[in-house]
Amino acid sequence: MKRNKTRTIVLFLTFSLFFALSSCATEDGDEIDCPTCDNVTQLLVGTKCVPIEEVEECGPDGHSHGTECHCFSDQEPTEIGGVEYCLQQSCAGENGGDQEEAEDLDQHACEHLGDDPEQVQAVSTFADFSNAHVDLETLAEIDLPENSQGFVHFPGKETGEVLVFVDTADAIDTFLDADENELSAHSHGSNTDCPDEFPEVWHVEIVNDSGSVQPQIIRFKENEAEHVHVLILESDESEDEGEAH
Repeated sequence: MKRNKTRTIVLFLTFSLFFALSSCATEDGDEIDCPTCDNVTQLLVGTKCVPIEEVEECGPDGHSHGTECHCFSDQEPTEIGGVEYCLQQSCAGENGGDQEEAEDLDQHACEHLGDDPEQVQAVSTFADFSNAHVDLETLAEIDLPENSQGFVHFPGKETGEVLVFVDTADAIDTFLDADENELSAHSHGSNTDCPDEFPEVWHVEIVNDSGSVQPQIIRFKENEAEHVHVLILESDESEDEGEAH
C-alpha cells in the first residue's frame, strides 16, 4: 500500500510541475525572446537589439514622410542623439504570437468601408512619391492627376505580402520599390465578400530585410480614373492558396 501511495504522490507532483511550466510558456511565450534594449546605443528591431547607428532615421517603426518623421503605431517620434526614431514597442507578432493573422482579410477589408477615408493627392512624378503617403489599415481616397500617371507610397515593414484592395478595376499599373524596381505583384480579381466595393485585389510581395521600414510605391495608370479608394492590409499567408481569391 505504501508503495502505491508513494507512486501516486510522485505522479501527482510530476503532472503539477508539467502543468505549471506549460502555463508559464503559454502566457509568456510571446515575450521570452524579446530583449530589453537601452534605446540609447541600441534599438529593438524585430527580436534583436540593433546598434543605433545601423537603424535608419525614423526607423524601425516608421519612415521619413517628406521632411517629417512618420510613425506607424500612433506614437510621436523619439529624439536620440539629435536624430528622430519611431521605437518598436515589443516583439509581438515576431515569435508567432500574433493570432489575428488567421482573420479573413477579405471580410476585414469590407469592414473598413464604413470608415471616413483619408484624403491623399497622388503625385505625377516618381521622384516625388514621398509626398503622397497611404498608411496600412487605412481606407484612403486618392485623387489622381490628369493626363499623367499617379504615384503614392505605403510602408513596407518587412519581407512578406500585402493585399491591396481597390474600388476601381484596372486603375493600377504596377508596384515599385524606392529604386524604381518592379515588385512581384498580381491581381486576383475581386474581394469575394464585397466584390462591388472592391472589384480588384492585388497580392504584392515585399522584400525588405533592412530592419527599417522601406517605402513601396503604387503607380496608377494615366486617365483611368479621377480618384480611387484603396485599402492595404498586411498578410503572412503564402500564396498556395487557391483559397483566397
